[in-house]
Order: sequence, then structure tokens, then C-alpha cells
Amino acid sequence: MPQKVYCNIEKHRILDNKREIEDVTKFGLPTIQHPTTTVKSAGMAMDVDMPDVTHLNAMDFTIYHNNGVNCQYLAEPGKHFIEARTARQRYDVPKGEIAHESVKFRITCVHVETQKGDVETGNPYGSTEKYSVLRYEEEVNGKVTIIADAMAGLIKFNGKDCTSTVDNLLK
Repeated sequence: MPQKVYCNIEKHRILDNKREIEDVTKFGLPTIQHPTTTVKSAGMAMDVDMPDVTHLNAMDFTIYHNNGVNCQYLAEPGKHFIEARTARQRYDVPKGEIAHESVKFRITCVHVETQKGDVETGNPYGSTEKYSVLRYEEEVNGKVTIIADAMAGLIKFNGKDCTSTVDNLLK
């Protein structure tokens, strides 16, 4: 029997360079993907894509909004420091209890694109902002679970440094 089931996001808040951004409808987190090398060998029944766990492919981050208060800053060229805060509902199956937890995403990124969206009578005029990620950090209830920092050459999952293993072999 599962110990916990996460039900849904109750609420979220976006900060861009410490300014609260209003009327954000959703945000799209990056895909964390390791580059792979295809291994082909005689006698193997199939090819195998072997991941390089010391590197990640380029990541992007997306914010969807209805042009509310401070949304105009989201499209500024250059570097952005985004903090996305969420309150996530947690259901403890064995105990039958519902609780909440904090999940935060801290993203250093560079603005790449604005999709101005559609204009439709009776609906908000929404836009979509896309960013190239330089640093990604995920925190659950005060514990950092993921760090991927392109400039520092750092990848950590649950406190385990994925990049230093190979670096230590070269000492």
C-alpha cells in the first residue's frame, strides 16, 4: 500500500526578481534529461541508450499569464530570478490524513520568447513567456531535492552530487 499520495496543488505564487507576479495561470517546469550515447554491439538484441549522469540537456521554463500586475516584467530581456512557490496537498493513505506541504522552485534563467497569445472577446488576453534555464533548484518542505547549475557544473539529486564522482577520478 502506498505511504503517501499527492493530490493537487492548492495555490501557487510567482516572484520574478523579488516582484510578485499576479494572474499567472500556470507554469511549466523544465524537463530534466541526461544526454545519451547509443551503445551498439554484436550479439546484443537491441541498442541501448546509455545516459551520461554527469550532464543534463538544455532546459526551458514557461510561465503562462493573463497580463496582470507586474506581468510586463516577465518579458524583459536578460536574466531573471524566478521563485515559484506552491502549496501542495498531501494525503497520507495509511493514516487517512490530509496535510499540506511547501514546494518551491528557484530558477535562474534568461528570457527567450514571448508568445502573445490570442485575443478573444470575453476572455483574458494571455501571454506565454519562455526562458532558458541556467540554474534549477527544487525544495520540498525546506529540503533541497534537486540542484542543476550549468555555470557551476553542479548536479545534485537528494543531496547526492552526480558531477563530483567523475571529477574525483581525475585527481
